[in-house]
Amino acid sequence: MAELAIRVPTVESLFDPWSVEPLAKRPLSDEARERIVDEWTRVRKDATGKPTVALRLPRSERSEGLEGTIATAVHRDMETMAVDARRHWIRRSLRPRKTRIGIALFFVALGIGATIDYGWGDSFLGQVFVVIGWVALWAPADHMITAASNRLGRKYFAELAEAQVRVDWD
Repeated sequence: MAELAIRVPTVESLFDPWSVEPLAKRPLSDEARERIVDEWTRVRKDATGKPTVALRLPRSERSEGLEGTIATAVHRDMETMAVDARRHWIRRSLRPRKTRIGIALFFVALGIGATIDYGWGDSFLGQVFVVIGWVALWAPADHMITAASNRLGRKYFAELAEAQVRVDWD
């Protein structure tokens, strides 16, 4: 059996701060999910059975029934991520507005840069617009890379969805 130990600074930092869902249905924060999956990829090489996720939370936040709620939320999030990473990864990664604006700005900036280079011969100013064009694609590219990473890690999400979750209070 493999055990992953993750220290979590607060219960709130474990979950998505923008979600209005009840705690048991609230998705994990991206950072918490990433840390759990990263730890599992490190430990899984020597694992012989299902993993145990040990979350270490501050004792001051302990309350009745919170352990079960947290365990339910972790299971639910990993199950959702396993399905999303397999079926919806491209659609969820493309933010239509940001992607359209980024691509349009990219081509406008490249056009301006090419016009400056061709017409005036000022290579530096033309390159400034090329850089602006590339920067416009950073956010859409980041979303796509994250989605592709989740797609490649879908088996980890499935394995962690079956993990035993334990809350330890420090």
